[in-house]
Amino acid sequence: MKISDSFLKVHLQNVFWIGGGACGGKTTVTDLLAHKHGFEPYHSEDFLPGHKKAASTEDHPSLLAPFHGWEWFFNRPIDEYMKAIVDSDREHFEMVVLDLVKMNADSTVVVDGFLLDPWLAEHLTEHNKSIFLYADEKTIRKSFFERADKQDLLGVINTLSDPRNTREHVLEMVCALSARKRAEAEEAGAKVLVRNSETDCFETLTAVEEHFGLASL
Repeated sequence: MKISDSFLKVHLQNVFWIGGGACGGKTTVTDLLAHKHGFEPYHSEDFLPGHKKAASTEDHPSLLAPFHGWEWFFNRPIDEYMKAIVDSDREHFEMVVLDLVKMNADSTVVVDGFLLDPWLAEHLTEHNKSIFLYADEKTIRKSFFERADKQDLLGVINTLSDPRNTREHVLEMVCALSARKRAEAEEAGAKVLVRNSETDCFETLTAVEEHFGLASL
């Protein structure tokens, strides 16, 4: 069974989408926007463990790909590493959409979704209901492993045979993936904001509100 994008679009009309890359401010702005306007925040990564339990290897081979250990996981070739993330995100996205269809019926939802691609946004929502937040490379390199939500990941990396090179390899992948996704968003004509180390989160919030038509509310 296939559900048309136009049908889904009707049932996602109360959803605002915040996509983007690492350290772009997606989670912070999602929470600020939701709190200020009384929206329901949806952080897609929080639902991944439950969605994996409902997945099948036939329909979601990337989401349920075999795990060969942390050395392999973090030190894969960058192209292979990025492809695994992108493929897994696309399989996960259909489950996110089902959640949002249910939530959309009762409330306005703001989605923090790294996995949102510009071509998906174009088919599932209006231009003024999606935005993509990125950080420049310098900010990513400085901030990525300082974030509270990355401390468990950093702890695992620090147990490996060469933690320093592994951390650098992960940063190379994160920067490359963010640059690629940003280029795709800009090429698609999506609304893109890029932060640096001096950017204030409330400055970004204001810009997001203006794009979403919420600045006067």
